Amino acid sequence: MRTILEDFDDVAGQVLIPRADSEALGRPLMAVLIARMLRRKSIDEVRRTYVDGIPAERPTRPHDPAAVAYIAAYRAAKHHVFAVLTKLDTVGKRLPTMGEFAASVALERLPHSFFSAHLLYRLGHRYEGHAVSRHILEQIAWASAAAPLNDVAAIKALQTTRTVSTLTKFYAAAGRLYGFLSDKTHVDYMNHFEFIRVEGGRNAFLATQARFLEYAEVILTLADAFSAVWEASQMHYIRTPDATVVRAGLPVLRDDRPFATVLREHLIAVERATSADTPSGPGANKRAPGRRRKART
Repeated sequence: MRTILEDFDDVAGQVLIPRADSEALGRPLMAVLIARMLRRKSIDEVRRTYVDGIPAERPTRPHDPAAVAYIAAYRAAKHHVFAVLTKLDTVGKRLPTMGEFAASVALERLPHSFFSAHLLYRLGHRYEGHAVSRHILEQIAWASAAAPLNDVAAIKALQTTRTVSTLTKFYAAAGRLYGFLSDKTHVDYMNHFEFIRVEGGRNAFLATQARFLEYAEVILTLADAFSAVWEASQMHYIRTPDATVVRAGLPVLRDDRPFATVLREHLIAVERATSADTPSGPGANKRAPGRRRKART
């Protein structure tokens, strides 16, 4: 189901199918739906009568190059998150401290949150997606603050929203990104101008916003921060770390970490696709302020 929801087409507004299989699955599903509506028993007969005559290149909603590039960026982020989680190796190692364990609990559930944010972005629900992304960043920050601790009372005393400032000392881009996500989560009067237009003297609301460059930057930056904090918080159990290096007993973010290059390449691809296509809405070609053109953390 998640694979389908990452990128989908719809048949008669009722059935979701993988976009790559639209033609192969679409016709049989159309036949089933038509047979159901006409109360026909023979699906094969319905297909021969009503479906097979449709030209092979049936009219479809054109693929948005920016959406395609964004989906590729999300999948790169998703695969990166799952890949770094598999680096954990506890065999023959000491038991984790309270902080290390608490950090792992917070981080290991976040792949589900990444998917939730992506689905909202894919549907064009900008503010709802940013609210979930803010949750992801706060959990990453909380894990980073909890990891060095070994006292339950101290861990309980951590206030999630205040841990972001601590995270910025390790991952500098977190501060700007958190400010942006907070602004889009706490929607106020000034935000209204982002989704209200005046057409013919009447107010019109933008129900969805396809700001794929913005969405890609948020998701990719969160994945980069996730991997860095995962390695730092579990540094005694990580096989072949590539986002961090230990100096003087403390984890430090590497400027040459491989995913920083992946992040830049995908942002360039989304930006080019967005520029080549007609923007789907005002501000569609704008980046989120999480990082500048050159990755900096």
